[in-house]
Amino acid sequence: MFDRNAGDLRVQKTLDNIHSTFEELMVEMPFESITVTALCARARINKKTFYRYYPTLNDLLDEYEDRYAREYIELTSGMRYPEDLEQVTGDFLRFSAAQGPMYDAILCNEKHGRIFAKIAKGMESERYANSVPPEGWTAEEWHLYMVGVTAVQWQTYRKWVKDGKVVPLERLVEIACTILVKGGLLK
Repeated sequence: MFDRNAGDLRVQKTLDNIHSTFEELMVEMPFESITVTALCARARINKKTFYRYYPTLNDLLDEYEDRYAREYIELTSGMRYPEDLEQVTGDFLRFSAAQGPMYDAILCNEKHGRIFAKIAKGMESERYANSVPPEGWTAEEWHLYMVGVTAVQWQTYRKWVKDGKVVPLERLVEIACTILVKGGLLK
């Protein structure tokens, strides 16, 4: 998109400022309500400075969406369902917990549903492409399985965030894996 001359401290400070301000705004309001004018006012930069690095706010958002999906895909590269279900579930929950308030706002707040759907689709398509349905399963049956597994992972994380992350992360992983791997059966 542009040259982010890493050696230029002024450029890096400006980009850090744009990013931190954008993250604050995303936590506070729907993306559709954010304007370049509002972002620039809060970041205390002029619009020309913003446009030097991003043609639109959508380009800035795309950068985040792509990063979240890419990092998770890299983390779980080569893993497949159903063989690696427990590992993928744990990795997803740990990855999500490490991302910060903007990621949580996107995943857990309905105002960002469109953005959440795009990130989820990128993550799911990679997992779906790497996985092979068990012998005898139709494509439709396999799709239902994949949707169910993904829903448990996402919804468990969303509920954990909405409840204030009271349950320790590793216990969350254990609960999600109990639901998915043991069919919800408790000892």
